[in-house]
Formats: sequence, structure tokens, C-alpha cells
Amino acid sequence: MKQVITGVNGLDKVLEGGFLRPSIVLIAGTAGTGKTTLVMQSLFNSAKNEEICMYITALSEPIAMINNFMSKFSFYNIAILGKGSVKYVPIGIDTIHKGSEAIIKEIEINVETIKPDRIVIDPVNVFAYGLDNELQRKFYYDFFTSMKGWNSLVLLTGEFTQDVLIKSTLGYMVDSIIYISNEPFYETNIRYLNVLKMRGHEFQGGKHSCKINKDGFNVFPRIRAKARTAVSNERISTGVKGVDKMTKGGFIRGSSILISGSSGTGKTILGTQFIMDGLLKNEPAIIVSFEEDIEQIRANSNMLKWNLQEFENKNLLKIISPLEYDAYELALQIEETIDAMKTKRLLLDGIGRLQRMLPQYAQLPEYIGTVTNILKSKNVTAIYTNELSNLTGATQITGMGISPFLDTVILLRYVEIKSEMRKAISLLEMKGSDHDKEIREIVIGNNGAEIKLPFSEYSGLLSGNPINTLSQAFMEAFKK
Repeated sequence: MKQVITGVNGLDKVLEGGFLRPSIVLIAGTAGTGKTTLVMQSLFNSAKNEEICMYITALSEPIAMINNFMSKFSFYNIAILGKGSVKYVPIGIDTIHKGSEAIIKEIEINVETIKPDRIVIDPVNVFAYGLDNELQRKFYYDFFTSMKGWNSLVLLTGEFTQDVLIKSTLGYMVDSIIYISNEPFYETNIRYLNVLKMRGHEFQGGKHSCKINKDGFNVFPRIRAKARTAVSNERISTGVKGVDKMTKGGFIRGSSILISGSSGTGKTILGTQFIMDGLLKNEPAIIVSFEEDIEQIRANSNMLKWNLQEFENKNLLKIISPLEYDAYELALQIEETIDAMKTKRLLLDGIGRLQRMLPQYAQLPEYIGTVTNILKSKNVTAIYTNELSNLTGATQITGMGISPFLDTVILLRYVEIKSEMRKAISLLEMKGSDHDKEIREIVIGNNGAEIKLPFSEYSGLLSGNPINTLSQAFMEAFKK
């Protein structure tokens, strides 16, 4: 057996390298899930690699109609049909009416003549319509006996629900089963691909989100944690002198930092200052914003005299606005961008919205934990910002259960002092390092964030309603 590429974006990763040839693979799912798009993409991309391919259909659609449907995809090239690398073989209704022997014989004649490396039969269960269970089993047994002698990779499509597929004759006769579903997801639907069976071959089980766009069928494999080969002790500036002092020299290279706080406390500004500090040192960076589009991010930064577009033009900065993405598509794009740009710093701004991007089977803490491990394995220092709902008073750090996966936790709060709302910053945790324990004032000005002296004369700051310390209260009492 030989392993061959699938020709489908992302599917080789799920299958740990591709299909096996010879083998018989069933691509199953209900109507409209993308089965035909997937197999046609596999055929045409394989034909570009000098494979001889054959497309067999029982729907009797003229080649002009198939060309019309498929021409919108970048993989589809009518010249490949003209060259003969993809052979189109329709099985007419007359042949189907003659029965299973006639169907198998006609297909065998074409296989013997063309000698294809890769064959698609789309859909296979049409040939068995109208047959009772016993005749269906006999047809599939004879058909599969014939297929085993072709020495080709055979891709079958079939319309099945998953419950019907489990009980079907096809299910246990094929070597592999890939099931595609189209499931509700908030106000829309999302496709999932699930490898149910793959004889003699390792694969990534479970559901993987997928999407059909101009490039065809795209699979976004679930991200997996990667082992970290080394741990850095290097310190890098946070971009804010006061935070550098609070962290005893800056963040640790390759660490993950959570900045949590209410709206307007300065989370995005702190994160962007960290990115700007790296850019000015020629460290490539990525900004992922879940709350603002790219133009708004640029405009907000320009108000602080940070010209992000200048660094975008130098290919030092990539800004991603992921609101239309699936979470695993986003993770794949971030990973590919890191590898392409040799990224050193990353800002994920507003991660509370990530929950809506996750498939129903996935949990946010595990997703964040895996993303964090991937970033650590690439030695990327990442800031995650999260908005809290409470302006003042007791609160959780995130309310999402993600803080245990992160190395450093910074909390920003509003505090009321003498009828004035001021902002406070505290460093709650920094794994592997000593850090400042005091609660300090943070001021946002025209040049970004600035850290002031500690609120040493007050206690109860995290409650949002500070009171004078005993010494301060004593001094004020004697002033009277």
C-alpha cells in the first residue's frame, strides 16, 4: 500500500498523511454537506500531480452542467478534462435498469481501458435503489469484489444519516469512512468532518470543523498541544516602564499573560504598547481583535501616535479580525502566520467572544490551554485580554476557567476615591518569578499607559470602595 495526498486542504493532517492506495473510502453525509465538492477537489488536485483519475456518476448530468457547478472553485480546471487526466464516465439509466451485472460490467470495462490511479463513484447508493436488503447485499458484495481488483484508490460518496450508515452494508465493507455533517451553530450552520474508520492507518478522530469557499473544501483540524523543547529565562519589556518594574524586569519570553478588567480600564492599550515595543525592536507581531475591525484598530492606535500600518507595510505586523472564523480555522491561521513571519509577540484582544466561535463539542479552557502550549512551543510571548462585567466590587478573574493555563495574571479595576473614579493595576500572579504585590494607579494619557505610585494610604481597593488605612485615618483625625 502507498500513502497518497488527499488533495483537500487540511485533510492530510487529519489522516496523518493522506489516503492509502489501493483502498475504498466512503465519503458519507446528508444532501448539501459537500461530498461531491470534496471528491472533485481530490480528483483535480491529484490530476495536477500526474495521476490518472476517473469520475463515475449515475446522475446522468451532462459535463457542461458539472463544469458550471464546479467552475467557481479554484481547483477546477477544464483543461485537465481536455487533456484526459480526469475521465468523466456517466452510467446511463438504461444500464442501471439492466441490473447490477450490467452496471459492474460497464464500470469494469472503463477501468480496464483507462487504468486510473484514483476513482470517484458519485453517488454509489443510487445503484442499489429499489433493491431489497438481500439484493443490496449481493450487489455490494459483487461490486466490492470487483473494486478490490482495480488496484486504485476508490472514493465513494453516499447519502446517509449517521444512524443509517452504522447499519448499512456499505459501512462494514469499505476500508474507510469519512462522515460530513451540517449542524446548527447559533444563527447559522457549520460543517464537521469526522473520520469514523480507517483500516490500517492512524488518524485524528473526532469532529473537525470545515468550510467550503472559492478554494473548495477546507478542513480545520482540531489543534493539538505540542511539546516544548526548551524554557526561556529571557526577560522582554512590557512596553510600559512601570509594568517592567512590577514584573521585576519584564515578561518572560514565551510566557502567556492575561490582562483582565472592566471596559475602559486600559487592557487593549497595555496590550498594544507591548506589541509596539516589540515592533520598534524589529520583533514581528500579530494582533487578533475579537471586538474591533482592522480599520478601527489602526484608527485607535493613530490617536496614540502608534502607526501600525507602517509596520504592516514592512511585514512586521499582521492584524487579524476573526469574527467570521471558526475557532479552529483561526488557530490554524495564527499558527501559519507565526511560522511565515517568525512572530515573537501576539495580542489576543477580547477573548471572551471566543466562546461563540467554538464548536459545541469544544470547551474554552481546553482550547485556550492548547493554544497556549502551541505558542509556548514556538517561543511566542502572548497577551490575552478579557473584559469583566463588574465595574467595581468582588469579581472573578475571567469567569471562564482559563486563568490556570496562563503564566501571568494582571487585574485592572476601577476604584472610587473621594468621589472620583480612578484606575488600579495589580499583578496577581507571575509563575516562576517574584513580582510587585502592591496595587498601583494606572493612568491612560496621550502616550498610552503610565503606572503611578501605590495606593498605600488606602485598603480595600479590590472591593472598589477603598477606605483609609489606620495610619492615614489617625493622621486625618489629628488634622481636625
